Amino acid sequence: MERITLFCAPHAGAGAATFRDWQRHLPAWLELVALQLPGRGAKYAIPPIRDWNTLRTVLLDQVTPKLAGPFAIFGHSMGALIGLELAHAIRSRYGLEPIWLGASACTAPSRRSLESDWLTRPRETVIERLRMLGGTSEEVLRDSSLLDALLPVLRADFHLCGTYESEPRAPLSAPLLVLGGTADEVSSPRENLSAWSREASGDFQLEMVDGGHFFIEANRQAVIRRIVEAIADVVARVNAVSSMI
Repeated sequence: MERITLFCAPHAGAGAATFRDWQRHLPAWLELVALQLPGRGAKYAIPPIRDWNTLRTVLLDQVTPKLAGPFAIFGHSMGALIGLELAHAIRSRYGLEPIWLGASACTAPSRRSLESDWLTRPRETVIERLRMLGGTSEEVLRDSSLLDALLPVLRADFHLCGTYESEPRAPLSAPLLVLGGTADEVSSPRENLSAWSREASGDFQLEMVDGGHFFIEANRQAVIRRIVEAIADVVARVNAVSSMI
């Protein structure tokens, strides 16, 4: 099977380390490339990005060396928006599209509300948002020095999510799989997830996974398995069509 690159985009406040052990659970034909945003990991010293135009350019430069063959894109929470924008940026610059797109735990672009004050909201409000999402331990939330280091990135990422605007443009042609958590507030109403169908003209699937907003951690193996199955199905269909030509 031809080797396929899988670009993975993390949730707000996170970096490439979110996917650090995924590759060992993937088949040999699927190569994971975790996107690394400024302000975290190896790019910790670089100020976090607060606007989508700059982020598109930075990520496009990051993935360009990996676009020689077929690729797929998956993103969780904020990462789903990043994945969508990256796909459009690649199509705009190179005329290429992903063979598959995955989005999880993220309100669809057309259903989002404007929240443009995350850069100035009180510290306590940001902490409470983290507590509500459930992906940060109380130990971290009570560590003032650690929070001082994390807050600039979190504010920038929440600002990106809050100022994201759906643009009038042709949908992507890729099949799209959307995953939602059964106990995640994003999953209610269901249209928050089903409205993703407007973003791609390929086959659309919406599936629920047990857990809250970070079901990607609580049910990691199930999520990885479903992603692999979905991409393998796309490849099988493409090969079947090719064999008839």
